[in-house]
Amino acid sequence: METVDIVAILPPELNSAAITLSDRLTARMREQGSPSWFRLGDPMGTGGPCEPHVSLFMLAVDRTEVPEVVTATRRLAAELPALVAEGEFYRHNPVGAPELYFRKSSAWIELQRAVVASVEPLRRGRLRETDPAGERIAELIADPAQDPARRGQLTRFGYDEITESWDGGATDRFNPHVTLAWPIDPEFPVDLADLPPAAEFSGVLPGLAVYGMSPHGTCTTLFGTALFAPHLSAPHLSAPHPSV
Repeated sequence: METVDIVAILPPELNSAAITLSDRLTARMREQGSPSWFRLGDPMGTGGPCEPHVSLFMLAVDRTEVPEVVTATRRLAAELPALVAEGEFYRHNPVGAPELYFRKSSAWIELQRAVVASVEPLRRGRLRETDPAGERIAELIADPAQDPARRGQLTRFGYDEITESWDGGATDRFNPHVTLAWPIDPEFPVDLADLPPAAEFSGVLPGLAVYGMSPHGTCTTLFGTALFAPHLSAPHLSAPHPSV
């Protein structure tokens, strides 16, 4: 079984910027005695380099079915315009990993919904073994102490970061971001105060990709890229609206 991540890829300038930020943060984490499990641009174990990316949907498939996932992703991307992404803020995730978040917009939500509609049926009800934090998915679903919305999305989609209703409620769980590092000790989050303004991390995203995943949410094995339609112009981002 292979765990794959359907992601939005970054243009070269943002890819380089993400690696630079990761290098800066992981060096600081080492100095503070709480090193990172990975640094963007470096290999993870026996896999390839950890690539900067924005996760849209993760699923488990048989290795023989990966080409089918790539085909579905390419078919979808060919019908979509490039995505304008605007960096908005930095924040730690629940396990202390520093992340750069993009401004959430209808374009992001529509993209994720299209990916889920195109790719989710290919998992055929199968679950990933673990989430990026290493927690076993089946145990999360079975645990009544877990967030009911999270358990519900894992049960229905096999993935728990989907915006079903963009209203700030329980099912508004997708927040597009790039994970820059992942601390071995989550009790010591690295300081994010003096990083470059998040707004500088903005640009036009050229397409999607299908990656095989390694621990801590890293994307290390490229199975295929899927560029957005070159004849469709990227729309301007609209202001967030809760009725989507």
